Amino acid sequence: MAATWESRTLAQNLVFVPLCVFLFWYNGLVASHNFVHTPWFQSNFLNRIYAALNSLNIGLPQSHYHLEHLKHHRYGNDRPDQNGLTKDPTSTFAHGKNGQHEDMVSYCFLGLFRTDLVESFQEIVKRGGAKQLSFELITCVLGLVVYLALSWQYFLFLYLPCFYLGWVLEHLENYYEHFGGMPEDKYANSTSYYGKLYNSLFCNEGYHQEHHLRPNVHWLDRPQTRQELQEGLNKAHRVILNFPPTLAWLEHQRIEYQHVYRLQLTESRIEEVRVETEVA
Repeated sequence: MAATWESRTLAQNLVFVPLCVFLFWYNGLVASHNFVHTPWFQSNFLNRIYAALNSLNIGLPQSHYHLEHLKHHRYGNDRPDQNGLTKDPTSTFAHGKNGQHEDMVSYCFLGLFRTDLVESFQEIVKRGGAKQLSFELITCVLGLVVYLALSWQYFLFLYLPCFYLGWVLEHLENYYEHFGGMPEDKYANSTSYYGKLYNSLFCNEGYHQEHHLRPNVHWLDRPQTRQELQEGLNKAHRVILNFPPTLAWLEHQRIEYQHVYRLQLTESRIEEVRVETEVA
């Protein structure tokens, strides 16, 4: 599109924005996400090539996405500690007040700007990922240079808006995949949506609670995971969405009611739930 940008009017080009935003969001939500857990190739070389190329697609190094997502799974949308910090960089509680989830609007629209790339890159290097990170950064820079050389208008009016709005949708999805969840309970720290059409089109992304319980299970097997863990899931007071996560703002009040109810649990009950889930 960058190469043919000037052959169309600005209005004609902007028609592609919704499609490009959707593709950006879908890539981050489905392709990039599943690649973290189940890489496409047996060959490490091919996986590294894909990671570098996909870094240009998502506008950030895949290595950064990988590290941040693994932290998300490890710490499970945790609450702030005594210092007011969360270990999960994407936690919906990180910038909330009085132990509550952050407001959805600020979480989604400010989330991209809160990303600490310097800290992330330093950790990747410490873990031995300097070469791959450099490969991905070079790919991103070269790709952006090519875009600018072909058409600065494309970069300004299409790429940047799609990059930003795509990440807004990524944050919106993550917000409602965890809004109402209780981090202390491994069976209820996420939400799930079981609509057949959405899960068919989005590779069972709706089975998010199940995914957190068994993150490395292939996306095709997430419904089976639900069946296998049915007893624990049924006992948990968890949020089951009536809409796909990106549309769950339509039922925000219902989820909030369940969340507020859950926060009425005493500290002793929360500790009790934590012990029960650890034993299970």
